[in-house]
Amino acid sequence: MKVDNLLTQFLYQHKRLSLPGIGTFTTDGGSVQFDNDSDKELSQDLVNYIKTHTGKMQSLAISDLESFIMLNKQFLNIGKALYMEGIGTLVKTKEGDFEFTPGGVVTERLEDLRPTQPSAFDETAPRYDQQNVASRLIVIFLIVLTIGLVGWGAWYLFKQNSETNLPEQTAVPISEPEQDSLNIIPDSNTIMNPVDSLRNSDTSISRRPVTLAGSVETGRWKFIIEEAARGRALRRYDQLKTMGKSILMETSDSVTYKLYFSLPASPSDTARIRDSLKLFYNSKKVIVE
Repeated sequence: MKVDNLLTQFLYQHKRLSLPGIGTFTTDGGSVQFDNDSDKELSQDLVNYIKTHTGKMQSLAISDLESFIMLNKQFLNIGKALYMEGIGTLVKTKEGDFEFTPGGVVTERLEDLRPTQPSAFDETAPRYDQQNVASRLIVIFLIVLTIGLVGWGAWYLFKQNSETNLPEQTAVPISEPEQDSLNIIPDSNTIMNPVDSLRNSDTSISRRPVTLAGSVETGRWKFIIEEAARGRALRRYDQLKTMGKSILMETSDSVTYKLYFSLPASPSDTARIRDSLKLFYNSKKVIVE
């Protein structure tokens, strides 16, 4: 006999049936009432009743009851109705409680019930049905797997929403704008003077830059290409380092991190270098310090 039918017969015989996590059914012999409050654990009388009428060991009887309760709680939570023949129908309301509708009374007499399987304690009978045990283990495994997948999905969405959604930057395919290679246009304060050709063995004329009087000396400047939170800054820093870039990183408050290049330049060249970096690293804004 199925577990739900046995639960119905148990209710009529003992006048009370409590299913942990669902509620408690009571009857006076004519009608069935329901209360959302339930016992925290299965009653020993119910376990013994299931064990007696199924011929199973106590552990398997408990497993049957727990599986029945677990599966039907899940169905109730997703809006499915739980119908128990001879007892009634349960549905979950928007408030989270279970609403009960009594059903028809079962006319089958209790004394007509007979165990459908040999007793587990009969020495001549097998201890348990291995096929049934395997089926229950598969069901439990599928339930656990489903819960795990739902939990993982919720965690993944939470992680995605919690991260700073900063756009990845794409490098424009031009030459590396570092140090002297950034000097695309000669400084207006620098001219090329010839060196005495008699000092060289060939007839070519070499040239070298000479700084005019009054020009500003070249110094090192900090070109900040990005300011971001720690996670984003570390990923970008590692990415540029992997590409062989001489990127630097610093923070003053452990909240906002600056990614920057330290490059030599004269004050008149900083704007040109800043624009080159902005184009090359697709930065929204490059700050010069």
